[in-house]
Amino acid sequence: MTMPRRLFFPGIIPALLFGLCPASRADPEPSVTAHRLSAPPVIDGRLDDGVWKEAAIIEDFRQDDPVAGDPPSEKTVVYLGYDADAIYIGIRAFDREPDKIVARLLQDDVDLAADDSIYVAFDSLRDRKNAYSFAINPLGTKSESRIENNTTDRAEWNGIWYGAAGRDGSGWTAEMAIPVKTLSIQPGATTWGMNIFRQIRRRNEWVNWANVSQDREYTDVRHFGDVQGLDGLHQGRGLDLIPALALRGDWNEDAHDADLTLKPGGEVVYKLRPSLNASLLVNPDFSDSTVDQIQTNLTRFALLFPEQRDFFVRDADTFEFGGLREANGMPFFSRRVGLKGDVENPDSVDIELGAKLSGRMGPYTMGLFNTQMDDFDPVVGDRNLTVARLARDVGAESRAGAILTWGDPQSTRDNGVMGADYRYRNSSLFGDMTFIADGFLMRSFTSGVEGQQGAWGVNLDFPNDRWNARLGYHELQENFNPALGFVNRPGIRNYTGALRFRTRFNEHPLVRFLDWGADWNVVTDRDNHVETAFATARLFTGETQPGDKFEVWLDHNYESLAEPFEIHPGVQIRATDYRWYALFGKLETSDSRPVFLRSEWLVGDFYDGTNVDGKVYVGWRPWPNLLLAAERRYINVNLPAGDFDIEINRLWVNVAFNPRLSWNNLLQQETESHFMTVNSQLRWIITPGTELWLTFNHDWLREDGSYRSRDADFTSKIFWTKRF
Repeated sequence: MTMPRRLFFPGIIPALLFGLCPASRADPEPSVTAHRLSAPPVIDGRLDDGVWKEAAIIEDFRQDDPVAGDPPSEKTVVYLGYDADAIYIGIRAFDREPDKIVARLLQDDVDLAADDSIYVAFDSLRDRKNAYSFAINPLGTKSESRIENNTTDRAEWNGIWYGAAGRDGSGWTAEMAIPVKTLSIQPGATTWGMNIFRQIRRRNEWVNWANVSQDREYTDVRHFGDVQGLDGLHQGRGLDLIPALALRGDWNEDAHDADLTLKPGGEVVYKLRPSLNASLLVNPDFSDSTVDQIQTNLTRFALLFPEQRDFFVRDADTFEFGGLREANGMPFFSRRVGLKGDVENPDSVDIELGAKLSGRMGPYTMGLFNTQMDDFDPVVGDRNLTVARLARDVGAESRAGAILTWGDPQSTRDNGVMGADYRYRNSSLFGDMTFIADGFLMRSFTSGVEGQQGAWGVNLDFPNDRWNARLGYHELQENFNPALGFVNRPGIRNYTGALRFRTRFNEHPLVRFLDWGADWNVVTDRDNHVETAFATARLFTGETQPGDKFEVWLDHNYESLAEPFEIHPGVQIRATDYRWYALFGKLETSDSRPVFLRSEWLVGDFYDGTNVDGKVYVGWRPWPNLLLAAERRYINVNLPAGDFDIEINRLWVNVAFNPRLSWNNLLQQETESHFMTVNSQLRWIITPGTELWLTFNHDWLREDGSYRSRDADFTSKIFWTKRF
């Protein structure tokens, strides 16, 4: 679940801008005392249970967007109560035009930002860095996420909770029950951090209880309010047993082979302390994970695909290092585990056992991760892989830490990484502005390799509304090799920077804001010879009042190739220096509409030729039960060495019978590899924590003008959760 972020654009040394930044308001954050309820309310979305009269009442909401601090256009009342086992939230979202409430999403665990919605987030450890977020829309569709390190909203996280909603002549109502066992808490602590957000979608209006500032993102847990009086919470024995059973059938046309496999497995999660989790994963099946989307790579370097598997996503913030999330030089990238081969097109490998320890003890955040990969190669054999991470809070918002990895999932060589990092964060600069500085130092250790295995860097970030800026410097030596991480370009120095200025039009009937700025990225070898340079000017970008977005950029590129490379089968870019310009544009209409559009295009030179790259996505929600969407990307490259076209086509047909029963289908076709694939998933959430998944995949390969079936698989998987 992700809420819409304001356009973010990094830039220049923040100190140079401080004098240009107006003084900002720094209002104290609110607090509320939760009331213990005599009985749990019935979670049916109607707020007619008399026990809600015992709850604390929250009514003091303010706009965060479009005009921070202004009164909301509609009134919101939240009822807050608890007992030993759960936190209960009742919501009355008044609306003077209830027929204009936007409610089009009927599938649990999707991004609810296209609808009217309510988000409730708890910093249950009160570490002022991380939180659990729970959202619901007027149809009772639920979604949840983990806010991590004050920056990341990880929608892949899944937690057990209960919710329902309904509409009436005064607006809409909702009820939530968040089990204490779903959260991590500090023993004996009676105060948590909390924030509540409401979106009134037709006005693109965000209403907050706390953290009202356009210079801070909603992920800024540091400025949540407080909920007090949470006494006598009961987490039981802190033990979750999650057995799973998967039946998989595989069919391969080339080998004329069919297999049927029964795969029992599961996970045990135990709270060593209320804020420290230990989990053991046995023989897992990841067929319920989101399928990767086909991508086309026109560069010399490997692309990075996001992690989708729940075991690896959970507590992933613990293992983040040096501000290097999804970046060249990461010491740990969990997609290295349980996958083999090319990072862009990997094959799965069975994981026999996986163990993880993650959480907090006082000022320390710790993580220990170990997996045993199956014997997938007669030479490599089975592999044991380990990651250890430790960080200590420094002051209110900063931290210092270290990381250690050991193991190579792709070879028999010994490999490890040791590193240290430090993050300075201040979210009260000039009142409510934020400044972040990250620094890191690493060294890899690979058997048979001597010297040049270091990496270091620093990032300065000033991510605020009017002025938004960043500078970065990373250096990776030639032999730096984190086998459990991600490196697609060693032996370089990388200089990055950007600057963005925003003008808001609070009273304008159409335009909400316009942005101008520039960013740049320069990569040299370690002798400071420029290999790649990219600079782009933001001619204008902005957002309309309903939430439509538009961008136009002018790009300048420089590449110095010491060696030729094959950009397309039979088409080679020769070794020389290249300089070219291109124009980039983007248009996105608000996805709160029944029909919505996303379009991107790039036109200009490309090396010593030209390139036209266009992508169009059209989505249609005629009813909340149905999403029909199609995307087409067309790339036309003309070079002296040869011309080529690439097409990527996608078609989605998603059916939601109700919030807990859905059937999603994705067809993908790509002309460069002549590949077509279908992924079809039926998900039934029997009860929160107990699910049945039916997954079907079928691949075809185009040969001699027609598609030939290559392989197919079908998996039936069920898992359930027993809590003690």
